[in-house]
Amino acid sequence: MNPKIYGGALALGLALTAATTSTAVADTGDAAVVAALNSVAKPLASTSPAAGLRDLDAFGAMVAGAQVVGVGEATHSTAEFYTLNHRLFRYLVTEKGFTTFARELSWSTGVRLNDYVLNGKGDPRKIMHDEVKGPYDLFDNREFLDLITWMRSYNAAHDKKVQFMGADLLYPGDVLFDKVLAYVKEHHADLLPEFTRLYDGLRPTTPNAGEYMGMALAQPLDKRQDSARRATEALKLLQKQTPGDAEEYRWAVQHARALSQTFTDFAFDQATAEGRKQAQVYRDAALADNIVWWNRATGHKIQMSGLNAHISYTPIDTMFVPAPMGGVLRERLGRRFVTVGTSFDQGGYNFLIDKGECPAGAGPAERPLTCKGSVPAAGDDYNEYVLDQVRYSDFILDTRTAPAAARTWLAQTRPTRLIGGGFWSPEQATKVAIGKSFDVLIHLHKVKAATLLP
Repeated sequence: MNPKIYGGALALGLALTAATTSTAVADTGDAAVVAALNSVAKPLASTSPAAGLRDLDAFGAMVAGAQVVGVGEATHSTAEFYTLNHRLFRYLVTEKGFTTFARELSWSTGVRLNDYVLNGKGDPRKIMHDEVKGPYDLFDNREFLDLITWMRSYNAAHDKKVQFMGADLLYPGDVLFDKVLAYVKEHHADLLPEFTRLYDGLRPTTPNAGEYMGMALAQPLDKRQDSARRATEALKLLQKQTPGDAEEYRWAVQHARALSQTFTDFAFDQATAEGRKQAQVYRDAALADNIVWWNRATGHKIQMSGLNAHISYTPIDTMFVPAPMGGVLRERLGRRFVTVGTSFDQGGYNFLIDKGECPAGAGPAERPLTCKGSVPAAGDDYNEYVLDQVRYSDFILDTRTAPAAARTWLAQTRPTRLIGGGFWSPEQATKVAIGKSFDVLIHLHKVKAATLLP
């Protein structure tokens, strides 16, 4: 995968890389800090979705009152971050009345997966094979598929249904064009020729989402900008119409908005660093807009899953200035949004390569152009070094209510692992002040790479 192709999707397609740090932060191993963390850390018994849920009551108290809970991942392809998200969702569904699981996947992918989750329509493996590609490629794993199939099983046995939402914008799947045009044909047939004209040439020309995104972003800038203009014009035209059916209209407008978001993101000049940054800022704002829309339109409580850099309140990578999705959601929802970051001391992950062999120290993964990486125990200048001295191997920590010594430590910026889709090395460090970025932190001692599907 060529990073130049995916521009604004770098947070998904590459390991997030900030300035190299060489000076250790003083007193990271201070016994008083560890003692303070020990006094409030709550043990996490398991990351397995099949485990009992009683140890998560402490987590439930930490997110009490939230309408949206963002749960981050320190890497995009580590098994435990997927199974942890799954287990937390089971708890929030059964104990807190949550009904939607959202993921940084494109809106169209969410529509298709949700049709399976609600109605059993389609094959989730095929949907993932088609659309969980390109910058999303590492999400195409067994642990994520297990969550989708569990949601379907849950719905088959319960009257109150759970739903799946794709909150992102990187792929404009056929299903969105079909739904908008079907609504227009039924309720505003005289406008169908105009909508058909505006959407002409915008549909994907290949079933593989990764291939399509590469081709779309390889088009000349003026053509991409014209596509954005037409997709946005279609949205505005639909918004001007009198609803034929209020509920159908609301969803048709949102589907049209998702198309406008995708082509607007493509229209930034992603051949430049500034253009890629603008695309990333736009993308995170759109992620937040879509979450807020779903919450208000459905009334559902939502668990949102994504990279720590998206979930954070504060920018923890230069691509996310001025505000990542978490910061926008806090501004829009206030205390109704709670953000949960994750960290780990050591273990495995998968990453993508453009071509050739895996780098030294890494091994091949389950499919071409992917490798397995391994991260050693954290050095003493890292947040994870102190976190791993807490008495529990895996634990949950409320950063807002920690003792003063812990809060002072949590407010300090220091290196932390953040791995998107690329290879991580000790020279790459993202600086994070945990207490300023997350309301809650879940730390795991040791992890392993996710099981990629062939």
